[in-house]
Amino acid sequence: MSRSQVIIGRKNVMRYVTACITLFNKGEKEILLRARGRNIDNCIKTIMLLKNGFYSNLKIKEINLSSDELRRDDGRVIYVGVLEAVIAL
Repeated sequence: MSRSQVIIGRKNVMRYVTACITLFNKGEKEILLRARGRNIDNCIKTIMLLKNGFYSNLKIKEINLSSDELRRDDGRVIYVGVLEAVIAL
């Protein structure tokens, strides 16, 4: 089953909340939220705003924590934390 995905970045959290509401209104039952590094906080805020403000029946079906390997301009490799959360109605 393919599910819609919302990549959480540095924009205002309400943009991601609106994106999720739009997907749910189009009939999606599950949405994958994905954030890396400092944006993980925005992902958590997005989930909490959806649950507390719009969908009291929102379920967090799955949470995965991992890391991505990134190569910097100077050639060094750094690891960035990744949060993936599946939310559903």
